Amino acid sequence: MTAPVRRLATLLLGCTITTLLAVHAPSTAAAATAMHAPPAAPAQQQPPPEPAPEPPPQPAAEPDPGGAATPPLRRNDPVPAPGVAEARPSTQQQAPGSPQPPPAVPPGVLPQADNGAAEARARAAELARDRIQAAAELARKRVEAAERLAEMAAEADRIQASWEERGRPNKMIVVRSKRIDVVAAGRVSRQVPLRPGAVTLGSLDRHLPPEWLTITDGTAQLFATIVMTPGTALDVTGITTLKLAGGATTPEAASIYTGRGRLTLRGVTVASIDPATGQPVPPAPGRPSIAVSAGGILEATDTTITDLGSPPVETDNGRAGLAFGPGSRGTLIRTTLLRNTTGLELSRSDAVRLHSVTVGDSTADGIVLHGDRGTTMSDIRTERNRGNGVLVSGESTDRRITGISTAANGAFGVAVVGQRGAQIIGVATAADKIGGLRLSRSVDTVVTAFTATEQPIGVFTHVNTTNIVLDHLQTTGGRRGVVAEKSTRSLTVTESRLQGARVAGLAIGGQNVALTDVQVIDSGTGVRVERGAKGITITRLQVERGRDGIVATPGTSGVVVRDLVADHVQSDAVRTFSPNTQIIGGQITGGSTGIDAGAATTISGTSISGADEGIHSSSAELVHADGVDVHTTALGINAATGSPFLLTASRIRAVEALRGQIAQQGTNELSLPALNLLSAIGVPLILLAIVLEQVHARLYRRAGSTTGRRLPPVMTAEAG
Repeated sequence: MTAPVRRLATLLLGCTITTLLAVHAPSTAAAATAMHAPPAAPAQQQPPPEPAPEPPPQPAAEPDPGGAATPPLRRNDPVPAPGVAEARPSTQQQAPGSPQPPPAVPPGVLPQADNGAAEARARAAELARDRIQAAAELARKRVEAAERLAEMAAEADRIQASWEERGRPNKMIVVRSKRIDVVAAGRVSRQVPLRPGAVTLGSLDRHLPPEWLTITDGTAQLFATIVMTPGTALDVTGITTLKLAGGATTPEAASIYTGRGRLTLRGVTVASIDPATGQPVPPAPGRPSIAVSAGGILEATDTTITDLGSPPVETDNGRAGLAFGPGSRGTLIRTTLLRNTTGLELSRSDAVRLHSVTVGDSTADGIVLHGDRGTTMSDIRTERNRGNGVLVSGESTDRRITGISTAANGAFGVAVVGQRGAQIIGVATAADKIGGLRLSRSVDTVVTAFTATEQPIGVFTHVNTTNIVLDHLQTTGGRRGVVAEKSTRSLTVTESRLQGARVAGLAIGGQNVALTDVQVIDSGTGVRVERGAKGITITRLQVERGRDGIVATPGTSGVVVRDLVADHVQSDAVRTFSPNTQIIGGQITGGSTGIDAGAATTISGTSISGADEGIHSSSAELVHADGVDVHTTALGINAATGSPFLLTASRIRAVEALRGQIAQQGTNELSLPALNLLSAIGVPLILLAIVLEQVHARLYRRAGSTTGRRLPPVMTAEAG
């Protein structure tokens, strides 16, 4: 009972008792007054006197020797007041006018009048108690009746609220532990008792009219919304298909709400149906859904859920095909969700287990994880959803995002928004329309063993994403492997492999970015340092083939390259327009140009071999090469006009070691390429000449010559 109902019942009880006491108190008081009042003339009403004290005990009177009885009351004698004993005169005659002595009372015996008064008072008190008890019983019954009425009113209000909350369905079934409430237009029209235990569609079918539920040949059609209450269970088993009716408007939707009950789906396909067409309901406000409410439980095994959920409209955020609400729990095993709005939504749910779940062809996101806790996932696949394959949002929780594969979704494979401490492990994405993984407004995120295949962007970080670690990342194909937008802070990429990116393996525009032990193969550019980037450290980067190794654009700063290994890139192993770039150590092999410096650059301890040009400088600021070893086929160092260059403690071996105004300090070794390099250039030419000679000889023989070599014509005498 609610507090207002209790206060109402208490007030009613108090008012009833007070009224009864007020009604019965005058008669009780009058009876007590009459018992204490002296005889009075009938014609005059006297006020009740104060009660007199009991007289002291008197010695017993002498008995009448004759033993005569007390004379009867004569006709003219005065009648005593009710409840007052009459004083009988003695049998002994007294002299006329002499005073009459009071009758003698034996010791320990009360006078007869007092005994009668006590008995009357006792009877009056008992009568008052009975009346009070009767009044209390009447008040209790009235309170109970009021409580029942109040409870009925409260129940009606709850049903009305539930009906309003669920979109005012045309038909609604409330499943309780012992009965079913059949609700039409928000009011209970009928109540059907139930046996204890789980409810099945078959048992509902026995109690509901055909226009509410039908079951034919293993296919059930439900035309009413089902709302479960605490402690109830609904088992959807033993049938192959459950079709939930719906239409264009919200009241037409026959959805299922677990409440705090338990819903079991096993070996069944749950779909929607438009009664007017017999086809699945298209996305509309009246398309039904399944909602696991707070405290509810859903267990689905070998189940398919299709064509459910409503899209967002102006006054409604829409509903997912299957949604777990706050505090709900459940298990999905070998379950497929197809053609829903959002396929599956977990909103602040608790310890939901997902295993072998496929979500596809949703009109919005495939799976939404919004503030869920303790979710475990394995063998999850999202494909061909119009939005993201998986969207992670809401308050940060302790869950791990793992066991997911995505393909051909309309946005990103996985999008993580506004999270702290998220762990993304073992996620595989392929051919999603925008990219594989999006990290937005997230902090302290660790991504491990993530793969992206043929993605426009493998991993995209933006909107103040901070302190991100990408470990053992692998991207194949696509346009860009990793893109760090300029608001990204503290990004670390370690032990990762990016292959076949048509534009760039990594495009870095953030701040405090560290790339360590990263391998980029056959990409347009290995690493692009975009405008606005600051504090970029690249350590032990390996670039194989592709067009360029590292490109640092203008408007960047703090670029440091350590121990670069570039192998046969087509153009430049390093091309930098970032002021004060530092290139420390490393090995560059092949390509057009080893290092192309367009801004002030320091190069130390770097080895360049097999390139057409070792170092090219076009910077207006000083470029300093110290301890470099350049071994090229054409130019060693080429400083453009107006580009200062300082060479110290280096060895340059090339056909043309230095070109331009190059200052030298310390000991520098300048020489032609080594003999083995010249040999490497000449031997292929000699072999080519031999091959051409052999081809010529074979073609000549095929022309039909038998003498080997044709002799010149003989000159005749006439010719002389």
